[in-house]
Amino acid sequence: MRNLSFTKKCLAFCLLLFPVLSIVAFALHFHSLSGFFHFTWTRPPYHAEGLFNALVSGHGHGFVVAHSFIYLAMPFFLLTVLVLAWYLLQVEQALALTGAVLGIIGTLAMVGVIATWLSLPGVAHVDPQFYDGARAAFVELTKMQGLLGLNTKLSNACFIGMIILAGGLMIRRQFPPLNMILIMVGSTLFILFMDMDNWMMIGTVLLGLGLIPVVKRLRR
Repeated sequence: MRNLSFTKKCLAFCLLLFPVLSIVAFALHFHSLSGFFHFTWTRPPYHAEGLFNALVSGHGHGFVVAHSFIYLAMPFFLLTVLVLAWYLLQVEQALALTGAVLGIIGTLAMVGVIATWLSLPGVAHVDPQFYDGARAAFVELTKMQGLLGLNTKLSNACFIGMIILAGGLMIRRQFPPLNMILIMVGSTLFILFMDMDNWMMIGTVLLGLGLIPVVKRLRR
């Protein structure tokens, strides 16, 4: 019993690591407070050449650190999906399995996306005489097409799975409805505003608040 209690307390702590690491990662994207409050409803065009220039000039450290924090957060997101699925499995097997499968597939896809972006700083080792060709290749590789485009679309499944699990737990009255709604709203913000850091940061905060009663139950 003592080992089980210790394991649950470790799980409770791990559930907090996803929102904490993610908030740090998104915060690193902003150079000022005013940048956070610049909200838009549509995703701005991505300037791959700007990122290329930053990486080859040695100014891409913020990009690497921020994405590394997100990469580190993903195992804890997967753990969160499994914990929610475990609670729901006891009262609603179909929704629990559906949410878990989507959550696992989406998380693995998300890890692939982040790993792809983390491999891009390798362009800094290209000899300057080859920059023109490297820049053209960089622009093509960062377009939402091929495996990167597929993984990016599949990554939404992790948040769809989270919505299903939170909705099932709310319907079955396993946790306070307000907290489960916060998880669903936070997950929806990720789906609607992927790659828009201020919206995703708000979504992360909502997810963290929604998980509070889950953490408390694990600690008990």
